[in-house]
Amino acid sequence: MTATASTPSLGAFQRDGFLGPVRLFSAAECRQIAAYLARTDLPPAAEWGKGRAVHERYLLDLATRPELLSLVTPILGRDVILWGASAVKRGPGDVHPWHSDIESSAPDGRFVTAWIGIENTSRESALQVISRSHLLGKTVQEARLERGLRREEATPEAMIESVRSRYPEAEFVQADMSDGDALLFDGRLWHGSDNTRQAGQRVALLFQYAAADCPVRIPDLTQLDWPFRLQESPLPPVIQVSGTERPGPNRVVPAPAASARDLPMLVTAAHRIVLPLDHPVKPWQAFPAFRGATRTLSDMSCHASVLVPGHSPHPPHAHQEEELLIPLHGEVELLIAKGANDPAPRAERVAPGSFVYYPAGQHHTIRNPGTAPVGYLMFKWHTRGKGPGAPLETTIVHHGALMPPPGAPSFWTQTLLDGPTSLLGKLHSHLTVLAPGGTYEAHADPYDVAFVVLSGTIETIGATAGPNSVLYCAAGEPHGMRNPGTEPARYLVFEFHRPPSAGEVPPRPFFVRAGKRLLRPIWRRVKPMLPRAIRERW
Repeated sequence: MTATASTPSLGAFQRDGFLGPVRLFSAAECRQIAAYLARTDLPPAAEWGKGRAVHERYLLDLATRPELLSLVTPILGRDVILWGASAVKRGPGDVHPWHSDIESSAPDGRFVTAWIGIENTSRESALQVISRSHLLGKTVQEARLERGLRREEATPEAMIESVRSRYPEAEFVQADMSDGDALLFDGRLWHGSDNTRQAGQRVALLFQYAAADCPVRIPDLTQLDWPFRLQESPLPPVIQVSGTERPGPNRVVPAPAASARDLPMLVTAAHRIVLPLDHPVKPWQAFPAFRGATRTLSDMSCHASVLVPGHSPHPPHAHQEEELLIPLHGEVELLIAKGANDPAPRAERVAPGSFVYYPAGQHHTIRNPGTAPVGYLMFKWHTRGKGPGAPLETTIVHHGALMPPPGAPSFWTQTLLDGPTSLLGKLHSHLTVLAPGGTYEAHADPYDVAFVVLSGTIETIGATAGPNSVLYCAAGEPHGMRNPGTEPARYLVFEFHRPPSAGEVPPRPFFVRAGKRLLRPIWRRVKPMLPRAIRERW
């Protein structure tokens, strides 16, 4: 049975060497974490494979969740450091032999590890431990050497026998775990895993903590068997996650700042947009729906806004992201300028039944020309890649009350926009009308898709969505559609296609690489004076 984070079990931890399983993450959070861990644009681990929290704020935020630290601090005390954060991936058929973690194997203990199943976690694939083995005063590697066993001969039966010779109550524990469950264990506990009965890759997070005055050292990975060798330099970077930082035996570094790389991965979900049009709190107020990264985009966000009469949120401005603006309530005036100081910007009025696409670098703003508050929806995105040539320019699309002609199929579409952009291989939009009872089968697209419901009701991904709802389907995640209502469902569809060059960084010419290496001190002084285009290329 899965325990809750409030279960009082400190005594059991001290006796048996582990605590749990404890539910930490929901199924949706696990999908989000798994998608984040699958990204290819993440920074390398800081100085060693377990140092990811030093450069990845997203992982640090997971490791410092209050419900997790509330389990760790009663064991280790008020002053706690996080010294390890890593992802452990095991393919079908993989076995991680029984072992003791070298860094936390000192007899005095005061180390805690949280093993958290993220993907394809089951009783068969989860971590296996031997209770009370942390009290034995020796590691698996040492016990194996004493018995003359090779690494692959350290079976559960052989290991439990070694522990029971001193602690007859010791047990082999194979916890009944699923995605989102955590097992916390003493750093000295004997453990392993067996993924031979799992069809897919098992993914787990490993967060490793220690009392702040407990020295943490990087092991010599050329000596994985007993006796271990720990290196006195370099010291691994650690982060203080509880209590007060004091001088000690470890190299404590500041927590990393959040960046675009640390955005959580978006997962397929429905978002209901509710706007307080009757009593706005501010002249312009934004209501975020979501923001994150996807397999297609490094940064995608969606928010709705309310704008009071006569107000504009800002002068005409430009940015590196591309945008879609969709009026939801009332008429708005778009100001499309050639620059920040354009004396006569182009003015266009749009209302529900329209949307506008802004390319990166387009100066623009919005104004409410009416007598009542207006509401609109915005998508904003950015990616590392570059789209093909001849990108779309600022485009206003009017689809009005477009409906299918007589005799049209129950699933009817009309293309509204289609073309490459400076950031996308293609931005495609169409209007769909789904007749009552109409469906289309679940499928997965290789690109992100956003749906904006205009009227009627649609049912997808386990959610029912009405007007002013946004459904965001991340690339590769299956989705279908059904109209459970009695009237046609009308919705806009936006497809964000990955640019051909996403993730590809062209090699720099040799003379550039050599010049920067040999003349780096001069380069640092000259670079700020160069035009922006040259700075970014070099």
